[in-house]
Amino acid sequence: MLKKFLMNMSFRTKILSTLLILTFVLCGFSLILVQSIDEVNQVSNKIKQKNIPELYWLSKWDEELSVKGIVVNDFLEENKCCELAVKYQSFENIEESESGYSSPKIPSSLNNINKRMELLDFMIVNNVQGLLDYHDQNGAKEFIESNYLPQYNLLKEEIKKAKEDTYSKLDGHSNEFSTIIKSSLWLLIFVTIVAICLSIIAAYRISLNLTKPVESMINKVDRIANGQYGLTLNSSEQAEFEQLTNSINQMSIKLKDSFNTILNDKLYREQILNSLPVGIITINDTSTEISVNKTATKILGMDEQQLKQIFLTQGDMKNKSFWEILSSKTVYKHTKVPFITSEGTKLLLVSQAEMLNQQQKIIGRVKNFVDITETEELEKRMNQSEKLAAVGEIAAGAAHEIRNPLAVVHGFLSLMNQSFSEKVKDQYHMPLIMKEIERINSIIEEMLLLSKPGAPIRKNIYLQHIMEEFLPLIIQSSEDIEFIIDLHPIQLSVDPKQIKQVFHNLIRNSIEAMCGKGVIHIYSELTESSYRIYLKDSGSGIPLDLQKTIFEPFVSSKDNGTGLGLMIVKRIVENHQGMIFIQESSVDGTIFVLDLPLNK
Repeated sequence: MLKKFLMNMSFRTKILSTLLILTFVLCGFSLILVQSIDEVNQVSNKIKQKNIPELYWLSKWDEELSVKGIVVNDFLEENKCCELAVKYQSFENIEESESGYSSPKIPSSLNNINKRMELLDFMIVNNVQGLLDYHDQNGAKEFIESNYLPQYNLLKEEIKKAKEDTYSKLDGHSNEFSTIIKSSLWLLIFVTIVAICLSIIAAYRISLNLTKPVESMINKVDRIANGQYGLTLNSSEQAEFEQLTNSINQMSIKLKDSFNTILNDKLYREQILNSLPVGIITINDTSTEISVNKTATKILGMDEQQLKQIFLTQGDMKNKSFWEILSSKTVYKHTKVPFITSEGTKLLLVSQAEMLNQQQKIIGRVKNFVDITETEELEKRMNQSEKLAAVGEIAAGAAHEIRNPLAVVHGFLSLMNQSFSEKVKDQYHMPLIMKEIERINSIIEEMLLLSKPGAPIRKNIYLQHIMEEFLPLIIQSSEDIEFIIDLHPIQLSVDPKQIKQVFHNLIRNSIEAMCGKGVIHIYSELTESSYRIYLKDSGSGIPLDLQKTIFEPFVSSKDNGTGLGLMIVKRIVENHQGMIFIQESSVDGTIFVLDLPLNK
């Protein structure tokens, strides 16, 4: 309860309370000092009222006795009979007249000595002087020697002893002064030490209550300044710090909200930049700061750090033209630049613009580039398709025009070949002519199929049945080829004639790749939506530079190939809503994959 009350007090109240307490302590000491002064006054009064009068009368009496003793001794020695009483009494009267002030009252403690003094005076004035008046000088001397002098000596010693006692009492009272002063001094030292200790403790406690919360605040404010936004201070029990703590907490929470807003806005903008299909690089000319979006790193095939390093050093010599364009400060638009990556060569469309600040001053550059490799390839394919379409139309017309006279030529040559002898056949190379005529006819058929393959006439049929129609003829003509067929017995909705053409072309290509000797393995795999057929041969494989373009027209790895067979295969498969691709090709062989949809 007391601690809570103290913590709720303000620093001003605590300091004033401490000063009041110290003031009360010093006031208490002043009361003690007043008491000490009273004791000193009491001792002083004792000395004034008792010791000093005693000392005065004892000293006076001692002096009187000494003088009177001399007077008496002179009388005894000189026998001056008539002058003793006069001289004896004249000394006391002279001394009282010369003193000039009234003597203090005789203390009651000296009444006995005073009476004995008077008794001695009475002996001289009455007894001795009476004897002298009767001229009994010897009787006077005898009386002095027998009565006066013993009383005189005894009183003399008693006065001396009384003086010593009085001096001793005076010293005792003087020592009391010293004792009182020492006690007061020690008490002053003690009170001073207590006051100093209380001051130190109070100052320490007050400063601790001030510095500890301040140090805690400084520590947490430093942490907030270093980025720990939202960090709050513990509620202070000190009244002055409560409002400051609340203000700092509100500031920290608002900083966190502002930081989150800025961060979310920054992240949103970064997401926009990273979502754009455009590589963006910004360069600040003042701070030389470079920022890169994710699309740029993806297009260039390197991380942000590598990109920045190469950009600053221009150390990538194989793409020197690209980096030189990016380092230029010239404004340009839609410049095509090749860029070599580990995945191959890409064609980039690069542009650069000036980056302006709010005052429309140039502060840097913004570079953007787009990967147009696929677009360029598509344009090439479109141009090629347009050319092929035109060529196809021409080829279709030419094929129809060539096919009729070729049929007549083939018919007459067949008749001639049957009528000629073997010698004549060899002489005119009839087998070669017939073979080339058949080759021309095959090309014409492929050109007609290329120009218009025709929509598939679908039937539900097992793939094994299609293979059984043409595979025996191929096996007979290729005795060194081993066929392994492993297909799932599932009906497919396909055009048997076109699918037969697909497998015929693929198997023929595999036989030619194996030079008439090897193994062809045809097997299948079922997925959720497709029937996947694998055709694997043990040939020499397809070169890497031809694998991506092998399905394009007039592309072939064979010297006598037309480059139309695989394109026809691809068109037939695509017309069946399927796809064909090369899964693997190496010196150990090639694997073609046909993916046909299952019947629904």
